[in-house]
Amino acid sequence: MKNIIHVCFLFICLSVIAGCAESDPEPSCIQAEVIGPDCGGNGWYLLKLENDVSGKSNSYIGQLQSGFVTTNNLPDEYKQPGRKINVSVDLLEDDGPFCVAVYVMYPAVSVKKVCSAAPVKQEG
Repeated sequence: MKNIIHVCFLFICLSVIAGCAESDPEPSCIQAEVIGPDCGGNGWYLLKLENDVSGKSNSYIGQLQSGFVTTNNLPDEYKQPGRKINVSVDLLEDDGPFCVAVYVMYPAVSVKKVCSAAPVKQEG
């Protein structure tokens, strides 16, 4: 009987260790365009996700597949409206900013990393 208990305990320990070793895959990079500040410049920025994410693995589906999202952790060097960037994002559980004048609330995301960005166009 003790051997069965030891084997069960060993199996449970190995299951816990194997479960901890697995991690969620990192989301793939999605091309996005920086639209501009959301709700009057309170630190949130609107991004428009491009339509070409449907064939990629780990891409978002539903309202994030192609549409607008808002984020409050976009690095300063990428905050120019019209800037094209490739970003890896995660959907936040919290809501984004509440805008009194705007009746649409966009899904809030967290920028995990900026994979690449188009160069800034020089005006002149």
